[in-house]
Amino acid sequence: MKLSKKSIYGLRVLQHLARAYGERPLSAAHLAKEEGISAGYLEQVLGTLRKAGFLVSERGKEGGYSLRVAPEEITLGDIVRAIDGPLAPIPCASRTAPHRDPDCPYPYETCWLRRLMLRVRDNISAVLDRETLAEMAAEAAKVPRKPDSRP
Repeated sequence: MKLSKKSIYGLRVLQHLARAYGERPLSAAHLAKEEGISAGYLEQVLGTLRKAGFLVSERGKEGGYSLRVAPEEITLGDIVRAIDGPLAPIPCASRTAPHRDPDCPYPYETCWLRRLMLRVRDNISAVLDRETLAEMAAEAAKVPRKPDSRP
C-alpha cells in the first residue's frame, strides 16, 4: 500500500487541526505555511476533508477550518479511506469495493494472491483503524521539526 500525496497532506493538516481542537479556526494560509503545502493544493485537500465530514469551515476575518468532531473519534483508517479509497493493495481484495479481474486465471474465492492480499489488507486496516487522530497528533507534537521546514 502506498499513501497518495493527498493522504499524506491530509494527515498532516488534520493532526495540526487536532492539536488546535477547541480553539479558534485556522486559516488555509496558516495551515499551508505551517505544513509546507502549496495553498492551491491545500485547498483541494481541505475540500476533500470537508466533504468527507472531518472539517467545518467558517468564513470571515476570524474564519478558517476546524475539526467537526473530536480527534479521538476519528481513526487514521477513516481519513485514508476518505481520501484514497479502499485500503486493499489489489482491487479483488477490497472489503468495500471488490473488483474481480476478468483476466485473472484463478477462481475468485480460492485465488492464492487474493487470499494473501486479504491478510495484508486486514493488517493495514487493523493498524490504521486502531490509531486515532488524537493519538497521531500527540505523537506528532513530540517530534521536533527540522529548522528549515517552514517556508
